[in-house]
Amino acid sequence: MKKILSLSAAMLLCFLAHSQEAENLGSYAEVSIIPRLDLNPYYSSEDSKLGFTHGNSSIYTLFEGSVGEHFSWTVANHWLASLNEPATDEYNYAWPYKNLGYSNDYSWIDYLKVDLTFGNWTFTLGKDCLTTLGFEYEDWDWDIHYDLASPLWNSLIGYQWGGKVAFAPVESTSFSLQMTTSPYGERPFASGLWTYSFQWRGEYGWFEPIWSYSALQIDKTKGAFQNVVSLGNKINFSDEFSFVFDWTGSFVNDDWKEADYAFNQFRGVFKYAPSERFDVSLHGIVSKRFGESTWSCIGALAQFYPLQDSQDLRIHADVAYYPGLKNVSLTVGALYNIRITCW
Repeated sequence: MKKILSLSAAMLLCFLAHSQEAENLGSYAEVSIIPRLDLNPYYSSEDSKLGFTHGNSSIYTLFEGSVGEHFSWTVANHWLASLNEPATDEYNYAWPYKNLGYSNDYSWIDYLKVDLTFGNWTFTLGKDCLTTLGFEYEDWDWDIHYDLASPLWNSLIGYQWGGKVAFAPVESTSFSLQMTTSPYGERPFASGLWTYSFQWRGEYGWFEPIWSYSALQIDKTKGAFQNVVSLGNKINFSDEFSFVFDWTGSFVNDDWKEADYAFNQFRGVFKYAPSERFDVSLHGIVSKRFGESTWSCIGALAQFYPLQDSQDLRIHADVAYYPGLKNVSLTVGALYNIRITCW
């Protein structure tokens, strides 16, 4: 792992050293510091009392840019976080710094990747997001509202080390093949477990698909895989109205069904955005795991950007109701993106 991090850092510094020579080719670099504060009171019918968390309160940084037309990078770090529940196992810490050497939990590094683009081809190397889960994986973590996040988003460790090849025959269509470490291995490469993914993305006017298939290796000796099919669909009714429908299903052989690797999940989001400064949306999630009762959530979200001609400051509020648990959760908060241009 140390060798991989050292190599990635060396590659990044090498390209940055040549950045001034490539200014005329569209080079840029920008650092964002992103603090977020949430206040999350909720009511639990199980014990008939109120509770309180800080939701997705966190501090992130994002360092991204490009050198010329062929090389770009993304480094996203998760420095502080508010966890809704106490640690429950050996690798689940309130502070993300101890998890760097593991692939079965989150750490303070979300993204650490470089992209090489040549014509219609893009080659990606480093720590990247798995190409699965439809549109829900499209948002940055600091944009996620925990009340309205699906069980899969919360349980599947989406950032893994590996590489990806993407081909865009036309501007509106792209295909990608990805090979990364598996979220079911403790150590990223020593575990010897891998994930293989294929994804098709498109933007065809009113219809935008993100369809994918992923095989996540569970066990090396038995060659067992969790097969995940995700069909993400976005329908644009107009510039103001859109609807997102994600379906994700997982299939395993009989030996692993009792291990809770089989599920079906449906997620829908109806959004109304009359301007770039305000939007509201309705959310619904139904998730069914093998041998368990159905988990569901319905909710609403409102987001307001008070700054003129900028979305760097966001004020948000959401409410969620969980019919099966008969729980209600309310979150209000704010996020501010502090941008620093390096060149």
